[in-house]
Amino acid sequence: MFLFKTRDAFAAAFALWWFGESFMDLAPDINDARSLTLPLLGGNTGRTSPYGFHDWEFILKESGLANYDHVLAHTADKLGMFLMICALVWGGYLLYKQYKYLRL
Repeated sequence: MFLFKTRDAFAAAFALWWFGESFMDLAPDINDARSLTLPLLGGNTGRTSPYGFHDWEFILKESGLANYDHVLAHTADKLGMFLMICALVWGGYLLYKQYKYLRL
């Protein structure tokens, strides 16, 4: 939206950074889909809650990907890291271009 509607590339770079950060936030929850040891919002852990209460346990079991929880978590973490680095490079490039423009 920032890039195409308002033509604000720096805001788009910031949104990309935030998008990547959200992938890194998802990784621990995905990684916990089998062990069910992280505390959940209801005050219990995935082990002590009914099936479907732990969202990633439910999603991965229903999709048949429960055995790949660690791989998916690792992928989400690395994808998030990659997106955040891309966003920082993009934002830095935009700031550099703006700096060069202001010096003219």
